[in-house]
Amino acid sequence: MKIQIERGASYRVQAYQTDCVTVARGEQLQTLTGPALLQPDTAPLDWAVTSDTPPLAAFEALLEHAPELVLYGSGARLRFPDAAVMRMFHARGVGFEAMDTFAACRTYNVLALEGRRVLAALLIGPPDRR
Repeated sequence: MKIQIERGASYRVQAYQTDCVTVARGEQLQTLTGPALLQPDTAPLDWAVTSDTPPLAAFEALLEHAPELVLYGSGARLRFPDAAVMRMFHARGVGFEAMDTFAACRTYNVLALEGRRVLAALLIGPPDRR
């Protein structure tokens, strides 16, 4: 029997739906219903965006969290940000991947369990609530 020790991932995605993402830390659960930032060792934060196309400044603010990789969950369907966003992360040596929010949640869990400094920037909920 092979035993593996889990590293990192204090906060992980427990469940996700179109209108919410449930985050677990041990036995504690927190339901996120609006745009949010998720990191393994930091409590989830609100992401102050008001549309389905966050401006460059909203992405620049993510760099304050010193991520190794940013996962952008663009909601129920994949929407790529402006090319300037991807150029900005590339210029700073930070990985950036755009995907729908469900895929971002799954990918976040895998990377967090690997002990990576991942930041998930998630659009959650129907567009009319943002």
